[in-house]
Amino acid sequence: MNAWWQIGWQWWLGLLLSLGCLGLTVALWRQLRMAAATNAQLLTRMDLFEDQLTALRRELAGLSDASQPQPEAAEPAETAYAQAIRLAKQGMDSSAVAAGCGISRGEAELIVALYRASQRP
Repeated sequence: MNAWWQIGWQWWLGLLLSLGCLGLTVALWRQLRMAAATNAQLLTRMDLFEDQLTALRRELAGLSDASQPQPEAAEPAETAYAQAIRLAKQGMDSSAVAAGCGISRGEAELIVALYRASQRP
């Protein structure tokens, strides 16, 4: 009877260990399925981020192209002296020409004097 008890005890222990292994296998299989689902979600998000990055790169390239000066559209800015000459031709006095153009009072007086002299008959 002692032999039967040892065989029975070993059989129950084997059965218990087998069930434990089966439980661990099921738990690992569930974790593997969850990891695969998480991996699929991450791949989807990564594809979305790649699309957004591509769109941002295109937009940035468009902005950098737009910020480049266009030679055919750019008009030369009027210099301070050209503006002073225009104001002198309109009849403004030297103090107004100097203040409006950012040139010295002496330069403005010279320009006003030259253009007043050239307009006299």
